[in-house]
Amino acid sequence: MNRRLALVVAAFGFSGIGLACVDLFHSTDFDTLCTASPNDPACGEAGSLVDAPAEAGDASDVDVARPHPDFCTWTSAEARTQALRACAWLGACEGPLGESAFGPCVVRAQLAFDCGANRWLRPRGAVDAFWACLATATTCGDVDRCVFPGGVQDCVAVQTGSSSACGTTANGAVRLECAGPAGRARGIEPCVMLGKTCSPEDTSTASCTGALAFGCAGNACSGTSAIECAPAGTRMLDRGFDCAGYGAGKCAGIDGGLVCAPGTGAPSCAADKLPACDGTTASSCAGGREIRVECTLIGLPCDVSEPISSFDPAAACIKRGAGACTGADVCNGDTLQSCGRGTTHELNCSNVGLGKCAIGANGRAACARP
Repeated sequence: MNRRLALVVAAFGFSGIGLACVDLFHSTDFDTLCTASPNDPACGEAGSLVDAPAEAGDASDVDVARPHPDFCTWTSAEARTQALRACAWLGACEGPLGESAFGPCVVRAQLAFDCGANRWLRPRGAVDAFWACLATATTCGDVDRCVFPGGVQDCVAVQTGSSSACGTTANGAVRLECAGPAGRARGIEPCVMLGKTCSPEDTSTASCTGALAFGCAGNACSGTSAIECAPAGTRMLDRGFDCAGYGAGKCAGIDGGLVCAPGTGAPSCAADKLPACDGTTASSCAGGREIRVECTLIGLPCDVSEPISSFDPAAACIKRGAGACTGADVCNGDTLQSCGRGTTHELNCSNVGLGKCAIGANGRAACARP
């Protein structure tokens, strides 16, 4: 059975989006990041422009660079609106897979877009560039360029069942789910949205992992990466992520775990502390600087009743137990409903210019392509 992936590179151009501020589902007239507040911790290394090659025939194929949204000018309500829109487009254009399913994606997008909720572990570098690109996407060609840095990558035919694999070259951090005839993957998980890379488990399975994948031996910082080595069957798997995409871009060790250092301006704290709940706020202390994630601003409680990774305090923003959703994504008429961290997130697909909600070939619900 041939389960390899064949690289299909799209034609190149430059994409631009010039939008008038009409409403949050259609606006792209953004303030440029760092223009008003160049020292804000949200001002990462990705720069103020997001350029990407355009797909041949795409209506957005114009020689204009897209401005980077200044996420810190958005209210929490605006950040959520933009998160719903961005994740609906991601699922519609690429097919949901893993954390790119609508509900989990919305939580991660809110953490990227809402500076009030997550001020000190702001996205930076490739992580920031991905979310900025997705926030300004208005066509599936735009979404393709956000997801596939090396051009759209398709699957070769899979004779029976399904398989997952990592993209190649510039698409090495993209996980693809393939089944049936050659062509577009039926599901895509951009591992960069998790601060991770893609690693093959065997000839037919791949996962989003930390930098060392199945080569880890223990928990430690490896350059900017926080290595969290945990059992995966008979092997050990790095379930960590790269702190280069968050806060100060550095991994540091504290008593009891690893942390991603917070960005410039984080308030001081007395002693290193692993993530804990302070009411609805997830907080930790690293190197005398406090990291706080306001879970309530993204519609979640704080809960550390089960272990979470020390380097990701936002993982404490989760609803567990009574009232927490656990079911599969569904379509309720034209409304997409998806469970993300114990809370149901929903959106009427037509409100963001997408086709009707439907169950795709991989059994997951998503809005249809426009």
